[in-house]
Amino acid sequence: MAVKARSKSSKLTFLRLAYSAPAPHESAGEEQVRRFTLPATKALPFVKLRPDDQPMWRPDSFWNVSATGKRTADVQLGRAYARQAIAAMQADHNSDLVGWILQDIIRDNVERAHKTGNTRLSPTVRGFLMEVSEALAAAR
Repeated sequence: MAVKARSKSSKLTFLRLAYSAPAPHESAGEEQVRRFTLPATKALPFVKLRPDDQPMWRPDSFWNVSATGKRTADVQLGRAYARQAIAAMQADHNSDLVGWILQDIIRDNVERAHKTGNTRLSPTVRGFLMEVSEALAAAR
């Protein structure tokens, strides 16, 4: 079997790709990954994750809270949850978080009203809303 040797005179041409990395302030890297994977949001105690959760999956519910039955404790729990949600929103660079939580609060309230006939907001929700309102007022 004869092997054909390459001639040194033949030139190989390579495809060159022009690529310039974005400037650090324009990088969509870590910040975008953090925004889409929501690590701080998914760690919140009232967020219910899907079974076998994956980084890019949206949680099953952003409001999965069981009341203690003690009004004062539930209001304080709601306030603590709001502070944690605001911190997670800032950490994940996710300005939609409070809106997602409010959607699930409404959904939960409608489901509870359908089952029990009670349309009142729980003390936990009231505490959450009071803390978010106070944080918005203080930001002005």
